[in-house]
Amino acid sequence: MNKKQFLEKYQIFPKQYQKKNNVDIITTENGRYVLKKGKNDAVYEYLQNRNFQNFSYPITKANEPYLIYPYIEDYPVPKEQRVEDFIYLLSILHTKTTFYKTVNLDYIKEIFESLRARQDYLIQYYHNLQDMIEVEKYMSPSHYQLIRNLSLIYFHLTESKLQIEKWYNLMKENKKMRYVMTHGNLKKEHFIENQNLYLISWNRSRINSPVYDLENFYRNNWQDTTLRDLLEIYQSKYLLRKEELYLFLALIHLPQKIEFQDSEIENVRCVHSFIQYHNQLEEWKIKTPHREKSQS
Repeated sequence: MNKKQFLEKYQIFPKQYQKKNNVDIITTENGRYVLKKGKNDAVYEYLQNRNFQNFSYPITKANEPYLIYPYIEDYPVPKEQRVEDFIYLLSILHTKTTFYKTVNLDYIKEIFESLRARQDYLIQYYHNLQDMIEVEKYMSPSHYQLIRNLSLIYFHLTESKLQIEKWYNLMKENKKMRYVMTHGNLKKEHFIENQNLYLISWNRSRINSPVYDLENFYRNNWQDTTLRDLLEIYQSKYLLRKEELYLFLALIHLPQKIEFQDSEIENVRCVHSFIQYHNQLEEWKIKTPHREKSQS
C-alpha cells in the first residue's frame, strides 16, 4: 500500500504534499495533516491516562505502517519566551508521569560503572589525541584550538567523576529512584506553540529518570538558554532530588567525543561549538541548598 492509498483509507485526499525533515505535510480541502512512518504504540494512551494532553494524537489505528496526525500550526514567539515555555512544558510532563521505584544495588552499580567507563574512555581518547597533535610540525586551526582548551576538557571530566561519585554514595543508602515518561528527543523543532504548548515526535520516549531528559534538553538547546535558567524554570515546577542533580551534573560535564572530518572548516566549527559549550558550563557555579525539600 503506497502513501496515497493509505491516506485514502482514512478519507484523506491530498491536494498538495510538502516534505519537511522526515515527515510529509498533507494539504486537503478539509485541513492539513502530518504523515510519517511508524506505529501507534501505547505511549499516547499512557500520556492521556496521566492527564498530559500536550501532544498530537494520531488518528491511525495500531499496527499500521504509517502515522497520521492533525497538523498543528506553530506561531512565532520571541526566542527567550519560547525556550522558557519549552522548559516549563517538560516539567509538566515529568510532574504528571512521576512514580517511585526501589532498585537494587546491582542496578545502581550498573549505572555508576557504565558512566565511569565512558569517563575513562574519554580521558584516554583525549590523551591520545593530545599526543598525536603535539608532535605535528604545523597544527591545523582546529587542532590548535583544541590543544589550547584541553585543560578545560580534563577539568570537566574530573568534575563528571566527582559528581557521579556523589550520586553513587547517596544511592547506595537510598536505593529509591524516581521515574517519569521521558521524551528523549527534545529538539526545538519538536516543540510547537500556539494557544497551547505541544511536544511532538515521541518515537524515542521511554520510562526513565527525568535527569536524562534534562541532559537531552540542555545538549540540544544550550545556545538558547543557560544552565541556571534551565534549572530555575524547571525546578519551579519539579524540584530535583539531590542525587538527581548530581547525576545530571555528571552527565552534562561529560565531554562529547570530537572526531575530525575531511573539511577543516567543519572541524573548526565543531571544536568552537564544543569549547563554547564547556565555557558556558564554567560560567555556572552550583549552589547547594542548605536544606533539601523532602521528596518521598
